[in-house]
Amino acid sequence: MKTPEKKGILKIYLGESDKIHGRSLFEEIVFEARKAGLAGATVFKGFMSFGASHSIHTMKIFALSSDMPVAIEVVDSTENLAKFAIRVNELMEQTKKGGLVTLQELEVLRYEKGEKYKK
Repeated sequence: MKTPEKKGILKIYLGESDKIHGRSLFEEIVFEARKAGLAGATVFKGFMSFGASHSIHTMKIFALSSDMPVAIEVVDSTENLAKFAIRVNELMEQTKKGGLVTLQELEVLRYEKGEKYKK
């Protein structure tokens, strides 16, 4: 279902072991997105990465790090996502960990509840 409002995707890349308020940062971000009423969020775990520090993060036994990469994708209007990105930035600042946050425009072709949620 299309709507006239511009849609977007906020992508957040961080480490699986990053913590805040006693829980994983990725969990905190998803709960904050839900609390903010955003359309949806999904967390993906990566197999290998490097970022601004150029340290390799991988699952291999003799690797430099076992802090696996995590990507969070949040979809909503670009306006709502821009506001939420401020909150994400605050949370990431509190952890003192690195990361990457991007925002892109998106064309949504379908967004609808499944049968099990239509009761």
